[in-house]
Parts: sequence; structure tokens; C-alpha cells
Amino acid sequence: MNVVGIDFSINSPGICVLKDGKPHWISYLNSTKSTKKDKALQEEMSQLSDVTLIFQDEPDISKHELTRVNRHIKIAASIVQLIHDNTDPTQPYRIYFEGASYGTSRFGTNSLLDLQAAASILKYKLIETFDVEDLDVIAPTAIKKFAGKGNMNKQQMWNAFIDDESFQSSEFHSFCQRFRDEKKLVKPIDDLIDAAFILKYSLTMGPSTQD
Repeated sequence: MNVVGIDFSINSPGICVLKDGKPHWISYLNSTKSTKKDKALQEEMSQLSDVTLIFQDEPDISKHELTRVNRHIKIAASIVQLIHDNTDPTQPYRIYFEGASYGTSRFGTNSLLDLQAAASILKYKLIETFDVEDLDVIAPTAIKKFAGKGNMNKQQMWNAFIDDESFQSSEFHSFCQRFRDEKKLVKPIDDLIDAAFILKYSLTMGPSTQD
């Protein structure tokens, strides 16, 4: 059985899968907004044995709808291939997304609609490619409550991950210890942390009831 946790975004999706019984982190990263220092850390992170970090080409910022949809299709295809390469595609999949935080101020209506369109394309590609036994969306508050409490912010999620003993055997967790007291995390660390808690939470659940 393959279990996949996804904190989806267009520029830095965070994905955590079970690989040989251990967490493996994946991100398809737009690094064009990163500083030189950030890029150096991202390159270092990509060398960890339990992290697969792929850098996107600079996105076309055209407002043309066909351009945007084709970009979503390209991102979905790349993510599906990365999941394929880091799991056992002969086994069925249980895949869990974190739901969108509709109340957050950083998403305008158009951006949120674009995000959900991209997520739907990814879900379609996952179902088309794999034997998906379960696919569900988990409320952000449920993930946060599982990690500590339902109203945790990014900093508190970071602290919970740093102190979580269940991840201590991973290189990624050890790498993150260097930044224990950081207030601003290099992308995609915060997204990978969310994905880790999605995965961990999903392992406590049975498959959802679906028609």
C-alpha cells in the first residue's frame, strides 16, 4: 500500500510518501523567487537521501487561459512521475490532500480558483495513472489539531515538526534542526512539513467511505 500526503500549491507543492516504510519528501519547486542564499540551501536539501527536489522552469505569467491550463497539466504530470518514481506503482494508493484555507488573506478569488483548478487536474492525473484506493481532502484544522492544536500557525507547525521524535531517523529532520530557531523558512520546508503531518495523520485513519 502506498500512502501519499499532499500540501498542494502551484509554486511549491509539498508531498510526503512512504518509501520502504519511511517518509520521503518531494517538491516541484519554482525557485525564481528565491534568493541566492535560499537557492544554495535548496540545492543542499535536494542532496538528502529522503528528499526529491525538482526545480521548475520559470513559469509563464501570461493571463492567457490556455497557457495557465497547460502549465497546470505540466506540473501535474511531473508530480505524478515523481510519486511514481518514489513509491511502488504495483501497489494501490491512498492519497490525501490538505484542504484550502478559504479564509486566508493571501488568496484572492482568482488565485484560489486557479489553485483548485490545478489541484483538480492533479487529482485526475493521479487517478488516471495509479490504482487509487482512496482519495480524500483533509481540513487544515484537522491536520493542525493532530500536530498540536487546531489554530496552530506556520511557526507552531514548524516547532511541532522539529520536536516530533517519530521523524528523528530521517535526514530531512536532521537537516531542519540547523534552523530550529528560524522565523522565516526557506521554501519548500514549510510545505514539506505540512505534507509530513498530512501523511502521519492519514496513517491513523482507515480509507474514507466513498461511493
